[in-house]
Amino acid sequence: MDLNYNFLNIIILFGAIQGYVLCISIYNRKEINKVSVFMFILFLFSLAFLNMIYAFLDLNLFQYYRPLHLFPFPYKWLIGPAFYFYIKSQLVDRNENPSYKKEWFLFIPALLYGCVRLYWFIISVSENSYRITQDIVDSNYFRIQEVAYLLYTIILGILAFMFLVKKKRVISNQPKTIKTIGWLMGFIILFIIIHIIAVLLFSIDLIIHNGQETFQFLYPILIINVAFIYWIGIIGFTKPKQLFNVFKIENTFKKEIKEKEISEKLNIVIHENEVYKNPSLTLEQLALIIEISPRELSKYINEIHQMNFSEFLNFHRIEKIKELLISPDSKKYKIVTLAENAGFSSKSSFNAIFKKMIGVTPSTYKKQHYNKK
Repeated sequence: MDLNYNFLNIIILFGAIQGYVLCISIYNRKEINKVSVFMFILFLFSLAFLNMIYAFLDLNLFQYYRPLHLFPFPYKWLIGPAFYFYIKSQLVDRNENPSYKKEWFLFIPALLYGCVRLYWFIISVSENSYRITQDIVDSNYFRIQEVAYLLYTIILGILAFMFLVKKKRVISNQPKTIKTIGWLMGFIILFIIIHIIAVLLFSIDLIIHNGQETFQFLYPILIINVAFIYWIGIIGFTKPKQLFNVFKIENTFKKEIKEKEISEKLNIVIHENEVYKNPSLTLEQLALIIEISPRELSKYINEIHQMNFSEFLNFHRIEKIKELLISPDSKKYKIVTLAENAGFSSKSSFNAIFKKMIGVTPSTYKKQHYNKK
């Protein structure tokens, strides 16, 4: 085979192979975060495909079947969108739908370019020649497209970075998520820097060679891509949780508003309506009264009051009984009657809960506090 072997194109080709191997390995982790894994594989596969195409081109491998150099896969225009959606799919607002679902239109350039390449590929297959390629080169399309795709990729990288900055501002009590956001920011900065270098090298190459691109530009950027792919591989094999997860972002401001709303409604039903007097009151019933989901109510009670639902009700029942035990009207009723009116279903459970929470029996508490009054 009459191929143009050299040290650099072999390294570039092996970098592409490493990228494909990593894609296969990562696919097995799709249960962690399906969208994030899929987008990362699309990003990495496209990056590896870019290296492979240029390695084959430099090796002069396409001489054996010319149409392959126009294979209809829009790899360059997929790198940026796939990377962008990989970042966005890892951080989701807890109370909102994933925002990336509104932005699938960012794949439109890749779709359009894929259709154009398919058209060229069909012509190339029918002619089995480089004729259409030469026409495209002469039209300066490839040069314009190179700059356009690199700038598009950089812009998407910047948007991903801004997305993380915005998310970091709205969280304050999730150290694990903040740490991950910091790592992802570093990853994005590296991604942006690589593509800025590519723009600079390509521009310099065109200036030096009177508007003609050469492998003097391609070798450095493709070698950088190889190093990037191997670095991703090291992270992917040693610290896969850094690459893939799904973090539910809690907007601190929205959370405070929600908690205040729940607190106000609970105060009304507890202190004014005294719903705890109902011995059969359930979490679902109380949630329905204050118009939130049982899950939200349970979470609020756990996080704010550090209790479960049963403990929360019993706390307010005991507080009511403590008030009644030292009131002038307490002589009119037996303690067990007060307990039943407060929502306890049996004397034994009331006595046990009261002593556990207060430290003494109801009778002892009454003697201690009624005499002081």
